[in-house]
Amino acid sequence: MENSETKTCCICGNEIKGYGYNPYPVKEDGQCCRRCNYEVVVPERYRRHLEYQKTKG
Repeated sequence: MENSETKTCCICGNEIKGYGYNPYPVKEDGQCCRRCNYEVVVPERYRRHLEYQKTKG
């Protein structure tokens, strides 16, 4: 089933093809494109995970 609604990436502003990705923790609302997901959001999630692991001990 094709999603015909046009969406805009909440990070870079480009048009999103398909359903988009969850931008958390970079942005609270909206959806992001595939590129921003892999280049911005996933690295930030990993960075936060490493910080959490340091505090967990």
